[in-house]
Amino acid sequence: MTEEEVPAASEKVLKIQRVFINQLDTYSSGNIGKFLSNCVAGASLEEIAEEEEEEDETKSAAPEASTAKAKEGTFQIVGTLAKPESARPDYAVETYSAITREELLARLLECDVVIYNITENVQQAEEAVWAVSALNEEVAHFEKRKIFILLSTVMTWARSKPLDPEDTEVPFTEEDYRRRKHHPNFLDHINTEKIVLKFGKAGKKFSTYVVASGLQYGLEGGILHAFFKVWLFNKHMLAAREKHMPGRMLSACLSLIQMAWLGDIPALPVFGDGSNVIPAIHVLDLAGVIQNVIDHMPKLHYLVAVDESVHTLEDLVKCISKNTGPGKIQKVPKENAFLTKDLTQPYLDHLLVNLRMEALFVKENFNIRWVAQTGFVENISSILKEYKQSRGLLPIKICILGPPAVGKSSIAEELVKYYKLHHIKIKDVITEAIAKLEAIVAPKDTLEGEEEGEEEEEEENVEDAQELLDGIKESMEQNAGDAQSQRGKS
Repeated sequence: MTEEEVPAASEKVLKIQRVFINQLDTYSSGNIGKFLSNCVAGASLEEIAEEEEEEDETKSAAPEASTAKAKEGTFQIVGTLAKPESARPDYAVETYSAITREELLARLLECDVVIYNITENVQQAEEAVWAVSALNEEVAHFEKRKIFILLSTVMTWARSKPLDPEDTEVPFTEEDYRRRKHHPNFLDHINTEKIVLKFGKAGKKFSTYVVASGLQYGLEGGILHAFFKVWLFNKHMLAAREKHMPGRMLSACLSLIQMAWLGDIPALPVFGDGSNVIPAIHVLDLAGVIQNVIDHMPKLHYLVAVDESVHTLEDLVKCISKNTGPGKIQKVPKENAFLTKDLTQPYLDHLLVNLRMEALFVKENFNIRWVAQTGFVENISSILKEYKQSRGLLPIKICILGPPAVGKSSIAEELVKYYKLHHIKIKDVITEAIAKLEAIVAPKDTLEGEEEGEEEEEEENVEDAQELLDGIKESMEQNAGDAQSQRGKS
């Protein structure tokens, strides 16, 4: 080979990987697909620098949808839709609905990675078994290696016996997966896990993985949406929400959510004593785990995807109540949960599980730009922020202006009561501002050793505060003691 024919060492060949994900129009699969569509294949193989982590923090929390033209080197997403009438997501190259299994198999064979998510719809378990079986029969015709990932749930561990009977706080890890005992209502899930793992042992051209996910949260909701009474009473928003979540789940949310946010109940309910530990994970962190499985193709084929928190049901409900609801919780018998017609059985099973798990392999071997590594409670502020952004929700702000004695205060009081808003009275705002300014301009004792630069800066602040204070007082004198002429605002 001549010198001209040698490829430049600096050139990086970006391999296109086609990824299939079932039911892209659902919460979990949709967010995973969107996340992967913005990931460059093989990117997670490189260590994440601290500076890079900080730079990508906001981008990870709310990845933008890909344009019609895929970014160079990113995963190409294709998949099925749960509802034939659903629109194709912007980030997906192709979507399929109402096609035969023969046609679906042809589409799967075109993909490098096949992901079947059975966390949202147990009926997809049967299709996942068919898919992995059909692909396994075609292994001899594979031109290159294919990966099959089953996204399952930690509910297949729900009845596992403690590793140490004398210390029930010892967490399960991936290495204990052969000892797992499933919840009675998740028999199909564990059977599908076993079948998927079995086919992965057949040969080198076909690798299969199972990822057991904790309770998913983040972005527009997840299962904990059942406790989020946030802005759902608006019919316009309600219609938009139907596009993002299954109808049954939406119904499951409404009664409890409406009562909590509108203040129609004094406290959010905690079923039982609330001491049960619920393994959980942000949906984007779950997507990060899947990205790493694709890139790393680890030797371990059963992985646990949970964050580092050890949150109980009481911790979660108390956090939600404090930040979005009445601020209080009330413990009620577990039986009451089953009487709530809007909460379906799978959701209750997840909320009542008591399981300690640690994603040890993920933590030690994968490179993940965590969104909520420390868990739901510690990251509630950012979770609420992304919830509002994902659903296009903005708080109601009303300003009422007008001459004196036209009923501004009366109207403000009614609006505040109806919309559950804070009533901001201009007089109170001005009084508070004056008090703060007076505190700044008040004489202060000079501390020994205070630097000259700090003294000059403080003098400038005092001068600015004094100027503003004089202006407010002058305005109040001109308006008979009211700087805003009795304006009301809510």
